[in-house]
Amino acid sequence: MEDWMAALKSVQNRENFESTQYSMDHFSGMHNWYACSHARPTYCNVCREALSGVTSHGLSCEVCKFKAHKRCAVRATNNCKWTTLASIGKDIIEDEDGISMPHQWLEGNLPVSAKCTVCDKTCGSVLRLQDWRCLWCKAMVHTTCKEQLSSKCPLGQCKVSVIPPTALNSIDSDGFWKATCPPSCTSPLLVFVNSKSGDNQGVKFLRRFKQLLNPAQVFDLMNGGPHLGLRLFQKFDTFRILVCGGDGSVGWVLSEIDVLMLHKQCQLGVLPLGTGNDLARVLGWGSACDDDAQLPQILEKLERASTKMLDRWSIMVYETKFPRQHSTSTVTEDCSDDSEQILTYEDSVAAHLSKILTSDQHSVVISSAKVLCETVKDFVARVGKAYERNTESSEESEAMAKKVKRPHLIKGSLSIGSSASLPAQTGSRENMPMLNTKVLYPSLRAGMSGSLSSSSVISRLLVNADPFSVDPENVLDCYTEKCVMNNYFGIGLDAKISLDFNNKRDEHPEKCR
Repeated sequence: MEDWMAALKSVQNRENFESTQYSMDHFSGMHNWYACSHARPTYCNVCREALSGVTSHGLSCEVCKFKAHKRCAVRATNNCKWTTLASIGKDIIEDEDGISMPHQWLEGNLPVSAKCTVCDKTCGSVLRLQDWRCLWCKAMVHTTCKEQLSSKCPLGQCKVSVIPPTALNSIDSDGFWKATCPPSCTSPLLVFVNSKSGDNQGVKFLRRFKQLLNPAQVFDLMNGGPHLGLRLFQKFDTFRILVCGGDGSVGWVLSEIDVLMLHKQCQLGVLPLGTGNDLARVLGWGSACDDDAQLPQILEKLERASTKMLDRWSIMVYETKFPRQHSTSTVTEDCSDDSEQILTYEDSVAAHLSKILTSDQHSVVISSAKVLCETVKDFVARVGKAYERNTESSEESEAMAKKVKRPHLIKGSLSIGSSASLPAQTGSRENMPMLNTKVLYPSLRAGMSGSLSSSSVISRLLVNADPFSVDPENVLDCYTEKCVMNNYFGIGLDAKISLDFNNKRDEHPEKCR
């Protein structure tokens, strides 16, 4: 909705609108509209007339709760909750203590139980737009009592976490806002919300956090990522981060922290949304949070929370060639020669397939296709010879049974974690950090067996295939084991499939009813 309203205003002012200019729009002070209804009489803050309908349909700003008719929204002034020093304007308070922020008042539409902070009497009305509410400290006063209240705003119950607009006063050479650390703001809170988490319930938390804090310190991960927020806070000696989402959102923010080298300055907390919240569960924040009304209490708990060190591991997986194991056995030498020849076939097939797919010259395509056919023919012949040699051994059936068992396939998978055990000296291959091609390419193997299940070629390949084409018993002879890290390690295929399905459902909802 806010993109639509910004576009309408730009058209009215004959300006070009770019929805990607998020870094500047985040601090613009414009209202963020969404359509809503109200259970009690509500009045437009532009024309001061009642919203139409029994349930008072209209638009509401998700940050300051400014109310407007749809026809009046374009005429609303950009007086949303302050984000920077410039947005406060000439109302700023300067005295011997430095620069202070005044109350930011919004007129009318107070809750039924509203009490005046000054006289402690009921204020507000359902008959007209009257009396005032501060957007920061939530103080409510009569019009006649407003002058009796202190002009400086105390920022409310979340003042420890709030970064005041007076701290955002300049822009660096790259166009990013810079935050300076005032004496009253020793450990502000940076909030990242994944608006797509938990069946889009992250949108509710995004609105609520902007109402409680400075909107400039609350960021939607789905609209710009974590970089802008971390750049804003990088000048603080210490600050706290709250990630509202799943484990993937936490990993995204942690990766960006590594890029900007901020891990010594910040402490990170997790507010679990949706599913897949193992990290939040381990750190004591529970498995899920679905009540945005509890956010003030959650912020208080976050201010008193203790910290724990979290180990993070960067894993680089790459392919390497193991040294050949020399043996007096003729059969072993023949198998090694066959393995080297198979690698040569793979390179040849890949090269000629690439030529066929990329070349525009018919002669090159025909020549490559001819060579490819000969290579495949020779490869099948060699596989047949290898199979005939292996049928002479009585161990063929046992090899096939072992290779199709799932525990054997995942035996050499790589795992990481925070618990370690001393290495066993028995030479057992269990839990060894071996990279296994059977684990890395399960979808390829399944696709091949599904399309050629009746062929004997696949059976022969399974019998003769070993990781990196070497004897599995000698794979780790050139390694010295230091320790074994035990935890789970996932490639994320299930998440990718779910994301693809969700994107298709969003594009074609009529096909998913």
